Amino acid sequence: MIESTNGVQPGAIAPQYRVLNATDAALVWVLKWGGDADHVIANKLGTMPSKVADILAENTHVGSKDQATKMVAQPKD
Repeated sequence: MIESTNGVQPGAIAPQYRVLNATDAALVWVLKWGGDADHVIANKLGTMPSKVADILAENTHVGSKDQATKMVAQPKD
């Protein structure tokens, strides 16, 4: 006999999301300053929009905004 399951669809695979590092967090700021929406940034980086929102609210990766400012201000050789 097959046991019933609740909320599980046959063949459904849970999505895999990337964990963002400090460099990714700085890139989030650069992309945001470039005009990308949170969900677009999340899609580009393969993560959840809530993780992007946490970075932009400076709940996680504190200091990433300063790092992004330095990345943007670096002269190109």
